[in-house]
Amino acid sequence: MSLTELSSLLRAHLRLVIAIPLMLALLTASYCWGVMPDMYTAEVSIYALAKTAVSDNNGNSVTYNDLSASQLLANDFAELARNDQLQEDTARALGLEDLDDFRISIKSSSTTRVIKVDISAEDPRMAASVANELTAQIGQTAIRVMDLDAVNVINPARVPTEPSGPSRLKYTILSLPVGFFLIVAALILHDILDTRVHSGSEIEDMLGISVIGHVPVSKER
Repeated sequence: MSLTELSSLLRAHLRLVIAIPLMLALLTASYCWGVMPDMYTAEVSIYALAKTAVSDNNGNSVTYNDLSASQLLANDFAELARNDQLQEDTARALGLEDLDDFRISIKSSSTTRVIKVDISAEDPRMAASVANELTAQIGQTAIRVMDLDAVNVINPARVPTEPSGPSRLKYTILSLPVGFFLIVAALILHDILDTRVHSGSEIEDMLGISVIGHVPVSKER
């Protein structure tokens, strides 16, 4: 399909092209503001004091000063946070069945050794509690298995007072182009599957002959 044909197709169904994205945006907004719960994020900042050097998997000495220490430790801590046993211990300490309802994020700066543990949940108090307990569990495990000198909490998690998400406005705005592409794809697919002849010009293109006349069809019986 050429751009000219696509443009003609869209003009022929201009009302749908406008209405469908707007309807999808309206539905998305209704869902985001009416159904989606607020999420609260509690953050803990920790500092891991590593020994001068550690050994890699091949037994070679690797100095943290020679590498991105914060990123290495953040990756290690992220793996620990995903450990089933560690999550079970955290949940058990808080009287929870599991941590499936919590989103866990561990990140670090490329210029510091400060590692941030973010816990997001619908309940702000539980988000703070899980953040503090999980950090404690990670610290104890890291000291034991990673041979760190210490894992110090710079600031414990506080109960968040403002929601961190979801990004309702972003989802609503993104639904507009999504709706546009969906209706365009549907129109193109319908046009490809429609094998009926709609005009004399289509007959000329298909058969290579000229149309010499049109016979009107009366709707009266």
